[in-house]
Amino acid sequence: MRKTLKQFASNMNGFPHFMLKEIYQQPEAVGTMISGCLRRPDTIALPDFALSPDDIRRFSKITIAASGSSRHAGIVGEFMLERMAQIPVEVDFASQYCYRDPIVGPNELTIFISQSGTTIDTLAALNEARQKGSKSLAICNVADSPLTRNADATLLTYAGEEVAIAATKSFTTQLIAMFLFSAYIAQIRGTAHSAVKSALRELRCLPQQMKQALATDETCRKFAGEFYRYRDCIYMGRDIDYPIALEGALKLKEISYIHAEGYPTGELKHGPTALINEHLPIVVLATCDRSDEGSLLRYGKSLSNIREFVERGIPVLAVITEGDTEVSAIAPYVVSVPDVPVLLQPLIEVIPLQFLAYHIAVLGGHNVDQPRNLSKSVVVE
Repeated sequence: MRKTLKQFASNMNGFPHFMLKEIYQQPEAVGTMISGCLRRPDTIALPDFALSPDDIRRFSKITIAASGSSRHAGIVGEFMLERMAQIPVEVDFASQYCYRDPIVGPNELTIFISQSGTTIDTLAALNEARQKGSKSLAICNVADSPLTRNADATLLTYAGEEVAIAATKSFTTQLIAMFLFSAYIAQIRGTAHSAVKSALRELRCLPQQMKQALATDETCRKFAGEFYRYRDCIYMGRDIDYPIALEGALKLKEISYIHAEGYPTGELKHGPTALINEHLPIVVLATCDRSDEGSLLRYGKSLSNIREFVERGIPVLAVITEGDTEVSAIAPYVVSVPDVPVLLQPLIEVIPLQFLAYHIAVLGGHNVDQPRNLSKSVVVE
């Protein structure tokens, strides 16, 4: 029988809402996945993994099918897999996968990401892919679910029970699952370059760095007092940060009922900039891994964008790397997160966006844990 929030109340541990509690549980949940898969500073093992090394060497393409926050994790996974394993990746909405009659070639893998493992459109997509001959991998938080039972292989995320409807720790554990799987493939296929090895060396530090990012709670609560009166918001990010902009916008929509959209930063001038004025705040992901040349290039472009927005009187909240004095000198609102390798940045950047959505929703007087019209698993198309 499904538990109600009242039945869960004894497990609040002093938090006013389950969503806030589950945001704070993320470092531990991510640490559980890392400790189960990281054997040496730079070696990944996936215990009892059903896809053989020969299977993995034969893969010529990977498709990821998912919905909602899980799809955003899949887009991050697209960046990780293509960069780390050098395999072409396509990300699709699970709800669209069957209708477009996908072409599945030989030696392809399709990954299905779901918190519950019971989402109906993801299950339909799994069935379609298997009928067309694709190998299948389920990334899921529930060990015994229809998705994990029917997929060829499973990578469990071990997030623990997530009570709030809006995904938080289930999302970040999906992100680390995508990283670990990407590193595992790169290891087998011999494609692990210096950026992959750098991220692997830093991996054991990630839970502690996520704990440090939890210190943005109070800053985001303060900024929420400025932002919750707006009725629209734009989130922007470049490269691997773009799906985190999508996730930040989704969190705000889900629990505060404020209209928000996520865009690649470079796309803004291809239409959406027509909407921007002093009544439309912009959240910009502007972190920088200064050891990565590509990250530095993207940062410079984002800095230029932020300067332009500020000059036009637009409210800008920038998520930056600790120690960044350039953006902090011009942006009216700044929240700092720890410096991590670029491939791990999404796990750090999303935390202040979760806090921001949470505090805005609380100030708006909304039911944070059970937003209207939403359920934990979509079981009807």
